[in-house]
Amino acid sequence: MIWKLAWRNLLGGGVRTWLNVFILSLVLVTIIGFHGMYTGWQKDGENGIINWHIAAGQYWQQDFDPYDSFSFEKSWQKMPENVPDADAVEFLVCQGVIYPRGRMKNITIKGVEEEQSLLELPTEILSYEPDRYKLMLGHRTAAKLKLQEGDRLMLRWRDSSGSFDATSFEVVKIFISNVSSIDQGQVWLGITQLRQMLGIKESVNYFSVRQQIAGLGEQWQFKSQDFLLSEFRALISAKIAGGMFMYALLTFLAMIAVFDTQVLALFKRRKEVGMMMAIGMNRKQIIRIFTLEGFLSGVLSVLLAAVWGTPLLLKFQEQGLHMPDYMDSYGVDGIIDALYPQYTVGLVIFTVLIVLLIMLIVSYIPVRSISQLLPVDALLGRMTVKVKRKKQYS
Repeated sequence: MIWKLAWRNLLGGGVRTWLNVFILSLVLVTIIGFHGMYTGWQKDGENGIINWHIAAGQYWQQDFDPYDSFSFEKSWQKMPENVPDADAVEFLVCQGVIYPRGRMKNITIKGVEEEQSLLELPTEILSYEPDRYKLMLGHRTAAKLKLQEGDRLMLRWRDSSGSFDATSFEVVKIFISNVSSIDQGQVWLGITQLRQMLGIKESVNYFSVRQQIAGLGEQWQFKSQDFLLSEFRALISAKIAGGMFMYALLTFLAMIAVFDTQVLALFKRRKEVGMMMAIGMNRKQIIRIFTLEGFLSGVLSVLLAAVWGTPLLLKFQEQGLHMPDYMDSYGVDGIIDALYPQYTVGLVIFTVLIVLLIMLIVSYIPVRSISQLLPVDALLGRMTVKVKRKKQYS
Protein backbone atom coordinates (compact mmCIF):
# COMPACT_ATOMS: atom_id res chain seq x y z
CA MET A 1 0.00 0.00 0.00
CA ILE A 2 2.81 2.40 0.84
CA TRP A 3 4.42 1.86 -2.58
CA LYS A 4 1.11 2.45 -4.39
CA LEU A 5 0.38 5.57 -2.38
CA ALA A 6 3.89 6.97 -2.96
CA TRP A 7 3.58 6.26 -6.69
CA ARG A 8 0.16 7.94 -6.90
CA ASN A 9 1.38 11.00 -5.01
CA LEU A 10 4.44 11.23 -7.25
CA LEU A 11 2.41 11.19 -10.48
CA GLY A 12 -0.02 13.65 -8.91
CA GLY A 13 2.78 16.18 -8.68
CA GLY A 14 2.34 16.95 -12.36
CA VAL A 15 4.83 19.28 -14.03
CA ARG A 16 6.91 19.64 -10.88
CA THR A 17 7.56 15.90 -10.78
CA TRP A 18 8.50 15.59 -14.45
CA LEU A 19 10.75 18.62 -14.27
CA ASN A 20 12.73 17.00 -11.44
CA VAL A 21 12.80 13.72 -13.34
CA PHE A 22 14.17 15.43 -16.45
CA ILE A 23 16.86 17.24 -14.45
CA LEU A 24 17.97 13.98 -12.84
CA SER A 25 18.05 12.21 -16.22
CA LEU A 26 20.15 15.05 -17.63
CA VAL A 27 22.62 14.65 -14.76
CA LEU A 28 22.84 10.90 -15.36
CA VAL A 29 23.45 11.20 -19.11
CA THR A 30 26.02 13.97 -18.65
CA ILE A 31 28.04 12.07 -16.05
CA ILE A 32 28.02 8.83 -18.07
CA GLY A 33 28.88 10.68 -21.29
CA PHE A 34 31.83 12.63 -19.91
CA HIS A 35 33.24 9.74 -17.89
CA GLY A 36 32.88 7.51 -20.94
CA MET A 37 34.93 10.06 -22.87
CA TYR A 38 37.79 9.78 -20.38
CA THR A 39 37.50 5.98 -20.43
CA GLY A 40 37.67 5.93 -24.24
CA TRP A 41 40.62 8.32 -24.21
CA GLN A 42 42.51 6.08 -21.81
CA LYS A 43 41.70 2.90 -23.72
CA ASP A 44 42.71 4.34 -27.12
CA GLY A 45 45.88 5.85 -25.68
CA GLU A 46 46.99 2.67 -23.93
CA ASN A 47 46.25 0.49 -26.97
CA GLY A 48 48.18 2.90 -29.19
CA ILE A 49 51.26 2.95 -26.93
CA ILE A 50 51.23 -0.85 -26.67
CA ASN A 51 50.69 -1.52 -30.38
CA TRP A 52 53.07 1.14 -31.68
CA HIS A 53 55.94 1.06 -29.23
CA ILE A 54 56.10 -1.02 -26.05
CA ALA A 55 54.38 -4.34 -26.93
CA ALA A 56 54.32 -6.53 -23.78
CA GLY A 57 57.11 -4.51 -22.20
CA GLN A 58 60.66 -3.32 -22.84
CA TYR A 59 64.17 -4.13 -21.70
CA TRP A 60 66.34 -1.09 -21.06
CA GLN A 61 70.08 -1.11 -20.72
CA GLN A 62 70.73 -0.24 -17.08
CA ASP A 63 72.27 3.17 -17.94
CA PHE A 64 69.55 4.18 -20.40
CA ASP A 65 67.26 7.09 -19.51
CA PRO A 66 64.92 8.34 -22.26
CA TYR A 67 64.86 11.81 -20.66
CA ASP A 68 68.66 12.14 -20.43
CA SER A 69 70.41 12.52 -23.78
CA PHE A 70 73.81 12.04 -22.10
CA SER A 71 72.81 8.46 -21.28
CA PHE A 72 72.23 7.48 -24.91
CA GLU A 73 75.84 6.87 -25.91
CA LYS A 74 76.96 5.15 -22.70
CA SER A 75 73.99 2.74 -22.85
CA TRP A 76 74.86 1.31 -26.28
CA GLN A 77 75.22 -2.41 -25.73
CA LYS A 78 74.98 -5.62 -27.70
CA MET A 79 71.67 -7.48 -27.62
CA PRO A 80 71.53 -10.58 -25.40
CA GLU A 81 71.97 -13.72 -27.45
CA ASN A 82 69.04 -15.62 -25.93
CA VAL A 83 66.42 -13.15 -27.20
CA PRO A 84 64.46 -14.60 -30.16
CA ASP A 85 64.49 -12.29 -33.18
CA ALA A 86 60.79 -12.78 -33.86
CA ASP A 87 59.85 -11.79 -30.28
CA ALA A 88 61.78 -8.53 -30.01
CA VAL A 89 62.19 -5.20 -31.80
CA GLU A 90 65.54 -3.43 -31.37
CA PHE A 91 65.92 0.32 -30.83
CA LEU A 92 69.07 2.44 -31.02
CA VAL A 93 69.03 6.07 -29.86
CA CYS A 94 71.38 9.04 -30.32
CA GLN A 95 71.24 12.81 -30.38
CA GLY A 96 71.40 14.85 -33.58
CA VAL A 97 70.59 18.11 -35.32
CA ILE A 98 68.42 18.61 -38.41
CA TYR A 99 68.32 21.57 -40.77
CA PRO A 100 64.85 21.76 -42.34
CA ARG A 101 64.61 24.59 -44.87
CA GLY A 102 67.77 26.23 -43.54
CA ARG A 103 66.69 26.16 -39.89
CA MET A 104 68.39 24.25 -37.09
CA LYS A 105 66.62 22.01 -34.60
CA ASN A 106 67.91 19.53 -32.03
CA ILE A 107 66.36 16.14 -32.58
CA THR A 108 66.45 12.62 -31.20
CA ILE A 109 67.52 10.05 -33.78
CA LYS A 110 66.01 6.61 -33.30
CA GLY A 111 67.01 3.53 -35.22
CA VAL A 112 64.49 0.70 -35.34
CA GLU A 113 64.74 -2.86 -36.59
CA GLU A 114 63.49 -2.87 -40.16
CA GLU A 115 62.16 -6.41 -40.45
CA GLN A 116 59.65 -6.81 -37.63
CA SER A 117 55.97 -7.66 -37.23
CA LEU A 118 55.53 -7.05 -33.52
CA LEU A 119 54.73 -3.32 -33.70
CA GLU A 120 52.59 -1.19 -36.02
CA LEU A 121 55.48 1.12 -36.87
CA PRO A 122 55.90 0.95 -40.69
CA THR A 123 59.58 0.05 -40.39
CA GLU A 124 59.83 -2.00 -43.58
CA ILE A 125 60.13 1.21 -45.59
CA LEU A 126 63.42 1.92 -43.79
CA SER A 127 65.12 -1.20 -45.15
CA TYR A 128 68.80 -0.57 -45.79
CA GLU A 129 69.84 0.55 -49.27
CA PRO A 130 73.49 1.47 -49.93
CA ASP A 131 74.08 5.11 -50.79
CA ARG A 132 70.47 6.05 -50.01
CA TYR A 133 69.75 7.82 -46.73
CA LYS A 134 66.12 7.49 -45.64
CA LEU A 135 64.24 8.70 -42.60
CA MET A 136 60.69 8.54 -41.28
CA LEU A 137 58.86 10.87 -38.92
CA GLY A 138 55.46 11.35 -37.34
CA HIS A 139 52.81 13.71 -38.66
CA ARG A 140 53.11 16.13 -35.71
CA THR A 141 56.84 16.64 -36.22
CA ALA A 142 56.35 16.87 -39.98
CA ALA A 143 53.72 19.58 -39.52
CA LYS A 144 55.97 21.62 -37.23
CA LEU A 145 58.90 21.35 -39.62
CA LYS A 146 56.66 21.84 -42.68
CA LEU A 147 57.93 18.66 -44.34
CA GLN A 148 56.26 16.31 -46.75
CA GLU A 149 57.14 12.89 -48.12
CA GLY A 150 59.86 13.21 -50.72
CA ASP A 151 61.46 16.29 -49.13
CA ARG A 152 65.13 16.29 -48.26
CA LEU A 153 66.83 17.75 -45.20
CA MET A 154 70.29 17.79 -43.67
CA LEU A 155 70.94 15.62 -40.62
CA ARG A 156 74.04 15.91 -38.43
CA TRP A 157 75.18 13.40 -35.80
CA ARG A 158 78.24 12.40 -33.78
CA ASP A 159 79.62 8.90 -34.18
CA SER A 160 81.10 6.59 -31.54
CA SER A 161 84.59 8.10 -31.95
CA GLY A 162 83.31 11.63 -31.24
CA SER A 163 83.53 12.90 -34.83
CA PHE A 164 80.66 14.89 -36.35
CA ASP A 165 79.24 13.98 -39.71
CA ALA A 166 76.27 15.14 -41.77
CA THR A 167 74.45 14.18 -44.94
CA SER A 168 71.19 14.78 -46.77
CA PHE A 169 68.25 12.48 -45.95
CA GLU A 170 65.06 11.82 -47.85
CA VAL A 171 61.71 11.79 -46.00
CA VAL A 172 60.29 8.48 -47.22
CA LYS A 173 57.38 8.17 -44.81
CA ILE A 174 55.20 10.36 -42.58
CA PHE A 175 53.15 8.10 -40.34
CA ILE A 176 49.99 9.04 -38.45
CA SER A 177 49.76 7.74 -34.89
CA ASN A 178 47.94 8.71 -31.70
CA VAL A 179 51.17 8.11 -29.73
CA SER A 180 53.11 11.34 -29.27
CA SER A 181 56.03 9.60 -27.52
CA ILE A 182 57.17 8.17 -30.87
CA ASP A 183 56.51 11.37 -32.77
CA GLN A 184 57.42 14.60 -31.01
CA GLY A 185 61.01 15.77 -31.47
CA GLN A 186 62.38 12.63 -33.14
CA VAL A 187 63.14 11.08 -36.50
CA TRP A 188 63.31 7.38 -37.34
CA LEU A 189 66.01 5.57 -39.31
CA GLY A 190 66.61 1.94 -40.04
CA ILE A 191 68.80 0.49 -37.31
CA THR A 192 71.24 -0.92 -39.89
CA GLN A 193 71.70 2.54 -41.38
CA LEU A 194 72.14 4.18 -37.97
CA ARG A 195 74.69 1.62 -36.80
CA GLN A 196 76.73 2.26 -39.93
CA MET A 197 76.54 6.01 -39.31
CA LEU A 198 77.66 5.67 -35.69
CA GLY A 199 80.35 3.10 -36.43
CA ILE A 200 79.01 0.47 -34.03
CA LYS A 201 77.81 -3.08 -34.51
CA GLU A 202 74.81 -4.89 -33.02
CA SER A 203 74.31 -2.29 -30.27
CA VAL A 204 70.93 -1.20 -28.90
CA ASN A 205 69.66 0.98 -26.07
CA TYR A 206 66.44 -0.93 -25.47
CA PHE A 207 64.14 -3.42 -27.15
CA SER A 208 60.43 -4.23 -27.00
CA VAL A 209 59.40 -7.84 -26.46
CA ARG A 210 56.39 -10.05 -27.07
CA GLN A 211 56.70 -11.48 -23.55
CA GLN A 212 59.06 -11.24 -20.62
CA ILE A 213 62.31 -13.18 -21.05
CA ALA A 214 64.25 -14.64 -18.15
CA GLY A 215 68.01 -14.79 -17.73
CA LEU A 216 69.15 -11.56 -19.41
CA GLY A 217 71.36 -10.45 -16.53
CA GLU A 218 71.48 -7.32 -14.42
CA GLN A 219 72.52 -5.09 -17.31
CA TRP A 220 69.05 -5.34 -18.82
CA GLN A 221 66.13 -4.09 -16.74
CA PHE A 222 62.60 -5.11 -17.63
CA LYS A 223 60.03 -2.32 -17.81
CA SER A 224 56.48 -3.64 -17.62
CA GLN A 225 53.42 -2.19 -19.35
CA ASP A 226 52.24 -0.75 -16.04
CA PHE A 227 55.51 1.14 -15.63
CA LEU A 228 55.61 2.40 -19.21
CA LEU A 229 51.94 3.46 -19.12
CA SER A 230 52.13 5.09 -15.68
CA GLU A 231 52.66 8.65 -16.97
CA PHE A 232 49.74 8.45 -19.36
CA ARG A 233 47.49 6.96 -16.69
CA ALA A 234 48.49 9.73 -14.29
CA LEU A 235 47.41 12.27 -16.92
CA ILE A 236 44.00 10.60 -17.31
CA SER A 237 43.59 10.39 -13.53
CA ALA A 238 44.23 14.13 -13.26
CA LYS A 239 41.64 14.82 -15.96
CA ILE A 240 39.09 12.57 -14.22
CA ALA A 241 39.73 14.33 -10.92
CA GLY A 242 38.98 17.64 -12.62
CA GLY A 243 35.80 16.18 -14.11
CA MET A 244 34.66 15.06 -10.66
CA PHE A 245 34.12 18.72 -9.75
CA MET A 246 31.62 19.05 -12.59
CA TYR A 247 29.91 15.78 -11.59
CA ALA A 248 29.61 16.99 -7.99
CA LEU A 249 28.17 20.34 -9.11
CA LEU A 250 25.54 18.71 -11.32
CA THR A 251 24.59 16.25 -8.60
CA PHE A 252 24.34 19.08 -6.07
CA LEU A 253 21.93 20.99 -8.33
CA ALA A 254 19.80 17.86 -8.68
CA MET A 255 19.85 17.38 -4.90
CA ILE A 256 18.66 20.96 -4.38
CA ALA A 257 15.78 20.40 -6.81
CA VAL A 258 14.59 17.26 -5.01
CA PHE A 259 15.13 18.79 -1.57
CA ASP A 260 13.07 21.88 -2.41
CA THR A 261 10.34 19.73 -3.91
CA GLN A 262 10.09 17.66 -0.73
CA VAL A 263 9.98 20.73 1.51
CA LEU A 264 7.28 22.33 -0.64
CA ALA A 265 5.28 19.10 -0.76
CA LEU A 266 5.47 18.73 3.01
CA PHE A 267 4.27 22.31 3.50
CA LYS A 268 1.37 22.06 1.03
CA ARG A 269 0.23 18.61 2.16
CA ARG A 270 -0.08 19.27 5.88
CA LYS A 271 -3.74 18.30 6.02
CA GLU A 272 -3.00 15.14 4.07
CA VAL A 273 -0.36 14.20 6.63
CA GLY A 274 -2.85 14.84 9.45
CA MET A 275 -5.46 12.69 7.71
CA MET A 276 -2.94 9.84 7.43
CA MET A 277 -2.25 10.08 11.12
CA ALA A 278 -5.98 10.20 11.89
CA ILE A 279 -6.69 6.96 10.02
CA GLY A 280 -4.00 5.15 11.98
CA MET A 281 -0.80 5.47 9.99
CA ASN A 282 2.22 5.92 12.21
CA ARG A 283 4.89 8.52 11.62
CA LYS A 284 7.43 6.01 10.25
CA GLN A 285 4.99 4.92 7.54
CA ILE A 286 4.33 8.54 6.55
CA ILE A 287 8.07 9.28 6.41
CA ARG A 288 8.51 6.19 4.29
CA ILE A 289 5.87 7.41 1.80
CA PHE A 290 7.51 10.79 1.31
CA THR A 291 10.98 9.21 1.06
CA LEU A 292 9.75 6.69 -1.50
CA GLU A 293 8.35 9.51 -3.61
CA GLY A 294 11.81 11.02 -3.94
CA PHE A 295 13.35 7.60 -4.61
CA LEU A 296 10.77 6.79 -7.28
CA SER A 297 11.50 10.10 -8.98
CA GLY A 298 15.08 8.83 -9.23
CA VAL A 299 13.85 5.58 -10.77
CA LEU A 300 11.78 7.51 -13.30
CA SER A 301 14.81 9.62 -14.16
CA VAL A 302 16.82 6.46 -14.88
CA LEU A 303 14.10 5.20 -17.21
CA LEU A 304 13.83 8.57 -18.94
CA ALA A 305 17.63 8.76 -19.30
CA ALA A 306 17.58 5.31 -20.90
CA VAL A 307 14.93 6.45 -23.41
CA TRP A 308 16.59 9.62 -24.70
CA GLY A 309 20.15 9.20 -23.44
CA THR A 310 20.95 5.77 -24.90
CA PRO A 311 20.63 6.72 -28.60
CA LEU A 312 22.43 10.01 -27.93
CA LEU A 313 25.38 8.33 -26.18
CA LEU A 314 25.61 5.63 -28.85
CA LYS A 315 25.70 8.31 -31.56
CA PHE A 316 28.35 10.13 -29.56
CA GLN A 317 30.38 6.91 -29.37
CA GLU A 318 30.08 6.32 -33.11
CA GLN A 319 30.98 9.81 -34.31
CA GLY A 320 33.25 10.82 -31.43
CA LEU A 321 34.01 14.26 -30.08
CA HIS A 322 35.96 16.06 -32.80
CA MET A 323 38.82 18.15 -31.47
CA PRO A 324 40.12 21.45 -32.88
CA ASP A 325 43.13 21.24 -35.20
CA TYR A 326 45.49 22.81 -32.67
CA MET A 327 44.86 19.99 -30.15
CA ASP A 328 46.93 17.58 -32.24
CA SER A 329 49.97 19.84 -31.92
CA TYR A 330 49.89 19.47 -28.12
CA GLY A 331 51.14 15.92 -28.53
CA VAL A 332 48.79 14.15 -26.13
CA ASP A 333 48.68 10.36 -26.38
CA GLY A 334 45.36 8.88 -27.47
CA ILE A 335 44.19 11.90 -29.50
CA ILE A 336 44.49 12.53 -33.22
CA ASP A 337 41.34 14.30 -34.41
CA ALA A 338 38.57 13.02 -32.13
CA LEU A 339 37.81 11.33 -28.82
CA TYR A 340 35.65 8.22 -28.96
CA PRO A 341 33.87 7.39 -25.69
CA GLN A 342 33.74 3.91 -24.23
CA TYR A 343 30.88 2.97 -21.91
CA THR A 344 31.09 0.03 -19.54
CA VAL A 345 28.33 -1.75 -17.66
CA GLY A 346 30.14 -1.05 -14.40
CA LEU A 347 30.23 2.69 -15.13
CA VAL A 348 26.49 2.84 -15.87
CA ILE A 349 25.48 0.74 -12.85
CA PHE A 350 27.76 2.66 -10.47
CA THR A 351 26.46 6.05 -11.67
CA VAL A 352 22.82 4.96 -11.40
CA LEU A 353 23.28 3.52 -7.90
CA ILE A 354 25.09 6.64 -6.66
CA VAL A 355 22.35 8.94 -7.98
CA LEU A 356 19.57 6.77 -6.51
CA LEU A 357 21.31 6.62 -3.14
CA ILE A 358 21.76 10.38 -3.07
CA MET A 359 18.11 10.91 -4.00
CA LEU A 360 17.02 8.54 -1.24
CA ILE A 361 19.02 10.43 1.36
CA VAL A 362 17.95 13.87 0.13
CA SER A 363 14.31 12.76 0.09
CA TYR A 364 14.50 11.57 3.69
CA ILE A 365 16.16 14.62 5.26
CA PRO A 366 13.27 17.15 4.80
CA VAL A 367 10.56 14.79 6.08
CA ARG A 368 12.22 13.96 9.38
CA SER A 369 10.21 16.76 10.95
CA ILE A 370 7.08 14.62 10.54
CA SER A 371 8.22 12.62 13.57
CA GLN A 372 7.70 15.78 15.65
CA LEU A 373 4.39 16.78 14.00
CA LEU A 374 1.20 16.91 16.10
CA PRO A 375 -1.81 15.23 14.39
CA VAL A 376 -4.32 17.95 15.43
CA ASP A 377 -2.10 20.73 14.13
CA ALA A 378 -1.57 18.87 10.86
CA LEU A 379 -5.34 18.57 10.35
CA LEU A 380 -5.73 22.30 11.02
CA GLY A 381 -2.94 23.12 8.53
CA ARG A 382 -0.35 24.15 11.10
CA MET A 383 3.20 22.83 11.27
CA THR A 384 3.60 23.04 15.03
CA VAL A 385 5.90 20.38 16.37
CA LYS A 386 6.40 18.87 19.76
CA VAL A 387 8.76 20.75 22.02
CA LYS A 388 10.38 19.08 24.97
CA ARG A 389 10.05 21.34 28.01
CA LYS A 390 12.43 21.26 30.85
CA LYS A 391 11.00 20.64 34.30
CA GLN A 392 10.80 23.72 36.47
CA TYR A 393 12.27 23.37 39.90
CA SER A 394 11.45 25.80 42.69
